[in-house]
Amino acid sequence: MGRNVEQTGSNLKQLPSGSFGKLRTLLTPAEQRRSLVMLSLVILMALAETAGVLSIMPFLSVLGRPEVIHEQPFLSYAWKLSGAQDAHGFLMALGVSSILLVVLSSAFKTITLHLLNRFVQFLRHSISSRLLERYLHQPYAFFLESNPSLLARNVISEVDQLTDNAIYPLSQLVAQGAVATAMTALVFAYDPVIALGIVLALGLLYGGIYLLARKLLFNTGRDGQIANGQRYQTCNEALGGIKDIKITHSAMAWLTRFSGASREFARHTANSDTLAQSPLYLVEATGYSLLIVIALLLLGQNSDIAHVLPALGLYGFAAYRMLPSAQIMYRSLAKLKFSAAILDTLYRDINLQDEPLSRVAGSLLPMREIRLRDVHYAYPSRPDHPVLAGLNMRIPAYTSVGIAGASGAGKSTLMDVLLGLLAPQHGSLLVDDTPINAGNLANWQRTIGYVPQSIYLADTSVAENIAFGMAADYIDMEAVERAARAAQIHDFIVSDLPQGYRTLVGDRGIRLSGGQRQRIGIARALYRDPAVLLMDEATSALDNATEEAVNAAIQNLSGKKTIIVIAHRDASLRSCNQILHLPTPPGLDS
Repeated sequence: MGRNVEQTGSNLKQLPSGSFGKLRTLLTPAEQRRSLVMLSLVILMALAETAGVLSIMPFLSVLGRPEVIHEQPFLSYAWKLSGAQDAHGFLMALGVSSILLVVLSSAFKTITLHLLNRFVQFLRHSISSRLLERYLHQPYAFFLESNPSLLARNVISEVDQLTDNAIYPLSQLVAQGAVATAMTALVFAYDPVIALGIVLALGLLYGGIYLLARKLLFNTGRDGQIANGQRYQTCNEALGGIKDIKITHSAMAWLTRFSGASREFARHTANSDTLAQSPLYLVEATGYSLLIVIALLLLGQNSDIAHVLPALGLYGFAAYRMLPSAQIMYRSLAKLKFSAAILDTLYRDINLQDEPLSRVAGSLLPMREIRLRDVHYAYPSRPDHPVLAGLNMRIPAYTSVGIAGASGAGKSTLMDVLLGLLAPQHGSLLVDDTPINAGNLANWQRTIGYVPQSIYLADTSVAENIAFGMAADYIDMEAVERAARAAQIHDFIVSDLPQGYRTLVGDRGIRLSGGQRQRIGIARALYRDPAVLLMDEATSALDNATEEAVNAAIQNLSGKKTIIVIAHRDASLRSCNQILHLPTPPGLDS
């Protein structure tokens, strides 16, 4: 399944081990400050909830026994302020006041929860964007060990899972925890003994269920993450290889693989939801039973319903607010445990150290030569089998040099070293007398144009694919046409494509032939008019006539640019001023 989280090695910063510490590392300093603002709003929301619950007591007291107005100083003072003429009018005022407090409390709660939801959803956007940015800033060797399907899963699906199963539940845990704490404090202030019994009953109930379920939740989350990765990988591979699947009639094999992984993901998600929701019904029954027991205890202590009714109303309304909060808090803890494996993956990857970048603007132009001096390189998966072993090579500036060699001789690896994608493990790449290193790599890469063997085309217009990476409004169409003419594809674009340079090429250029895609790739390399042009089997997909035309264009550029061509066929190197042959390292399999 590609790179796992343990393979990041020394490229990781030192990180905290707890779930809350890990979640904190996913937030920027500004987001951490905003989280404190949200916490303040949540505390105010809890206070508003408490005021709404507390407002029911005076109403029920007067409803049960109007004489209490004259017995309690607070009610007596409130009666005078209300201007009511009799107890009935005062009762109406208390009822309306209680309604207003509850309505305003609910409105404030709605606004707070909206702001909280907005904060959480923007965190989803922020974490996805920063994670993709972190991946794109990794060295090329990172992608040799990583499955792109799994990286895409992390950026999209896993961040969604983390938001839904960790960040949002955590926000709910804080919000509902504040409400539950306020309700508990209110009940404690009224009757500490009964409050202690309620807290112990709910705490033991939920705590016992969570302790029993947490290991199962963690295992379910870990296995669900694996199944989700298999879903993404199988789907991407099936759609990416659709031509071969159609030819070999192997669709059922891919459907079977996807269906198995999708079924496993659905099963683990269902298990998580059940474990998170199942205590609700038990707690509802427990809460109802506790309310009846409290009513009987109160009646046993005092047979006067006027004294029992306000207390019972307080407990009932507090339970009405507290029990959903307790269930949401438990469900949030369950989802946090379920998402532990996802959190491990994301917090490690978002804390990967970026590849060092050049800080100096400008290009690094070769005036005399490009040289490889005693270059060694072996891939991490086969450290004992160097692909390049003590390679020395000199490429004069403003000439065209062809590089040939048998399969397995290291031609593609050499190209990656020349491109600065792979750093030699020994030896160095020099431009004139300047070694290429992390400090000037970007300057060197600004100098070069690259044509790979397999051209990647985005599902955008021809012009946007030639000016790859440029916003549509900033494309230099004169440079696009100049590059297309040099790549021998301008006439085809303006004559055969329905919208010329604005024609959409389809996903990965599916609406174009292989030769047409290759020529667009050559035009892309020439768009920025690079001083050095690197071509890796760039003409292998072209027909003979087109290859001859491209070779003629390359020959015309010789003397104006430094051109390095890697190819299997000698015909592809005939236009080069010099041909260098790579030896095959002994013992290397092709």
